[in-house]
Amino acid sequence: PGEVPVTAEIPAVPYGSWEVLRQGRDAAILAAGVMCQPAIEAAELLGADGLDVTVVNCRFIKPADRVVLQSIVDEHRFVLTAEDGTVVNGFGAHVAALVEEMAPEVRVVIAGAADRTYEHASRSDQLAEVGLNAAGLAERVRAWMAKESVTAG
Repeated sequence: PGEVPVTAEIPAVPYGSWEVLRQGRDAAILAAGVMCQPAIEAAELLGADGLDVTVVNCRFIKPADRVVLQSIVDEHRFVLTAEDGTVVNGFGAHVAALVEEMAPEVRVVIAGAADRTYEHASRSDQLAEVGLNAAGLAERVRAWMAKESVTAG
């Protein structure tokens, strides 16, 4: 591994700020924590299908970055949240409530773990089981886009 950077060299992150990792136009994935990498990979998979997907690193859950969120809902009709925790009262529920206030016409789908017991398995197997890997996230976006094209046509 490389050298560990000196703390003074690490740039400050403004409190409560989110970071747009990839700008797209068709859909947005708002990723919390470790879900950023699968979200980026999902966007790449979707890019191969001709879909242009925004990915946001929601590095603060609360407070949410309302400026970035407003720009997301202004530019997208579909938002997928991705968190590696329960969907009950988690990050996705918080985002859905905010989006309801900002732009009720925007569809929010919450990707996370259902509130139930899971069999023992590796982390990657558990994430795949609940669709929190790149393929699972991409499939949720594809499903919405397919449904949207049917209702629009």
